[in-house]
Amino acid sequence: MKNLPLSLALAALSGALTLKSPADFSPGMRRAYVVAPGAATGIIAAAALRSGVRKGRKLAAAGRVDLVTPANAGSNDGADGSAPVPSYVRADADPAQVPVLALTSLAAAVGVTVSGFLALSLVLDERIETWLVRRGATRPRLVMAAATAAGSLILDQVTESKDSGESPGA
Repeated sequence: MKNLPLSLALAALSGALTLKSPADFSPGMRRAYVVAPGAATGIIAAAALRSGVRKGRKLAAAGRVDLVTPANAGSNDGADGSAPVPSYVRADADPAQVPVLALTSLAAAVGVTVSGFLALSLVLDERIETWLVRRGATRPRLVMAAATAAGSLILDQVTESKDSGESPGA
């Protein structure tokens, strides 16, 4: 591990956060745990989509984006040998709007997916804790915290070994 102190700190933090049972949260706190990250992710996705659409429109209007013609293809239409303007680039100054409903739906789907996974994580957490109690664990949250910390360190090691394997010159 390149940064062992950071890896250990993150593993300790993830383990420490596992010690607190979500079953002890108030209903409002559980609702916020599920809804707030999903809403934030949906808003970020909407902003990213809006920014990408705006940038794409600018590039397309300038004739710099062509999803059909290869960039190295020459053209007989232009004197400088540039590719012809694709048919999807509008000649008028007011480009067609990407349906706002489609972008909003995509951003909402991202947010709902995040919230769904968080709700699923609460159910999974409760079932793991119940399973450990049935197996005789007197402190199931401590066992879960140790497993989480170990998993964090292992995942850090695995991802680092993959990163170092891809770039031999690093």
